[in-house]
Amino acid sequence: MKAMKKWVIECMLLFTAFGAWAAEGDAAEYNRAGDPHNFNVFMEESGYCWFEDPRVIVNDGKLIIGAVQGNGSGAAHVGVYNLDANKPLGTALLQDNFKRDDHNSPVFYVRPDNRILSVYAKHHQEPVFYSRLSEPNNPLKWGEEMTYDTQARATYANLYEMKNEGKLYNFFRGIEFNPTFVTSTDGGKTWGEETHFIASELNGTHRPYCRYAGNETDTVYISFTDGHPRVVGNSLYYAEFRNGKFWKADGTLIKDLKKDGPLRPSEAELVYKGTGETKQRVKGAPDTSVPDGAWTSSMVTDKNGFPHIGYSVHKTNEDHRYRIASWDGKQWHDREVAYAGSALYDRESSYTGLITLDPLDPNEWKNLAANPEYATIKAELKNSLPTVNAPWSKYTNNKTNLFFCEENEGCPEMRC
Repeated sequence: MKAMKKWVIECMLLFTAFGAWAAEGDAAEYNRAGDPHNFNVFMEESGYCWFEDPRVIVNDGKLIIGAVQGNGSGAAHVGVYNLDANKPLGTALLQDNFKRDDHNSPVFYVRPDNRILSVYAKHHQEPVFYSRLSEPNNPLKWGEEMTYDTQARATYANLYEMKNEGKLYNFFRGIEFNPTFVTSTDGGKTWGEETHFIASELNGTHRPYCRYAGNETDTVYISFTDGHPRVVGNSLYYAEFRNGKFWKADGTLIKDLKKDGPLRPSEAELVYKGTGETKQRVKGAPDTSVPDGAWTSSMVTDKNGFPHIGYSVHKTNEDHRYRIASWDGKQWHDREVAYAGSALYDRESSYTGLITLDPLDPNEWKNLAANPEYATIKAELKNSLPTVNAPWSKYTNNKTNLFFCEENEGCPEMRC
């Protein structure tokens, strides 16, 4: 099982880095046969966004990946890789003409009957999310597409099971442009009514960004922001959701969702304090984010069930920083751990290469600058270890072959 989890984290890191969007014609410029890195290629010309999970799972010796093509029709599809044979088995189409948008990538849940549920939605375009069930033990064969009509236009999907409740949760952006969920008691065949989960406290229409983790039994862990870092100097917040109630990391009750309504940022646990400054976007003006605003990237729990959050902070378009906040059972340790490089490009001034925490050991983490000069690097960090002394080592060899492109070069829309 540890080896399987290691495969997933390495796939997620490499797929994010090397499976990035490619413009039409880029494939002809890349000599894969001449690539000296010997990367494992899971899927070609595809990508996913980090605000939906699980995008990659391991089941029955197979690595299963959900993604959307960055060219052509932008199909949403599933890639299957045989871990024992170390080779790809093929891809399966979930929906064609899916807008060439990485936010639309499918996520997965393995049902007790060994069918896989896949859920996917478009990027704030229609009030619906889609789902399919695979055949038992065969992730290359999928049944008829099912739909669930939502109150508002849906974005993202995040599947987390609460076995003690007998429910599967799908967390997505929905009601009032905010985090919302529905639940299923039959493994995703049908879904109940929507519940407004987290509510923005800012004036106007804003969308808190959430990253989730779960223990599959009774708890979902949440890290979230005030809004988008382009328009808000975000703080970063934390809460746990268990038995229909919100809790702090130390077990202090925050509120009852059904009785008291959705969680508001001021009620949650403050992990990082941003400036709180807001700004309006000006059409045609350079796209810069609010300085010192946070954006959540990765969250895992350790063997004790303690949360660890990896996130980025925007200083300028040329200067992003990675930070890690860890709960040790008594208090939070929040510290800067690395320079994250410049923005992916000016039009997406908050986008970085991301920081990823190892689910087997959250003290080991990996990061990639958006425009790396050398390699993906990793480090180990203990709560008592000063950041400046964290030991680094290479994780990939030398310079990497990355394809990043602006929307006007023929790439898909990549805004969150």
